[in-house]
Amino acid sequence: MEPEVEPKLNQPEESQKIEETTKEKRKSLLTWIFTTVALCVAILLCSRFIVQPRYVIGDSMQNTFHNNDFVIIWKLNYQPQRGDVVITNDRNALQIDLIKRVIAVGGDHVIISNGTVTLNGKKLHEVYIKEQKWSGNNVDLVVPKGDVFLMGDNRNNSSDSRIIGPVPNSDISGKVSVRLFPFSQFRTF
Repeated sequence: MEPEVEPKLNQPEESQKIEETTKEKRKSLLTWIFTTVALCVAILLCSRFIVQPRYVIGDSMQNTFHNNDFVIIWKLNYQPQRGDVVITNDRNALQIDLIKRVIAVGGDHVIISNGTVTLNGKKLHEVYIKEQKWSGNNVDLVVPKGDVFLMGDNRNNSSDSRIIGPVPNSDISGKVSVRLFPFSQFRTF
């Protein structure tokens, strides 16, 4: 039996090819790691400061939104406007995130009586509410500057500013801009 002969790698061409292949693999791995880290950082920054996915919890916004709808909120430079649907953080009297409609902003005079909302002396026409007849606490106030007055579209089943009072703008996480799920009800707002 003949002894096995190891291949000779002393040849400069073969050694150079192996070294180049190793360098390419190392460079490819480093590129992949850098790309993955950069993508993760971009996603984290985007979800922290620009847009954020959220689930709707509860029935207070029916028929506009339902429990477990999956929405995207816009956060970047957002200033609440009348009619916007927003999500608050949990720094309110109920200590939970709320999804509600902005009825009034700082300086607005809100009167709620017998199921009617009057804003700055004019009856508010609200086609989005679930039931045209609703009840709840009567309110007569001027919304403080820097605050908003929020109400759910399902007025008979909503804990909102009628109970917790005006909400500071700083407690607004963002505006609901897209409903992604259920897919059959995909919509922008």
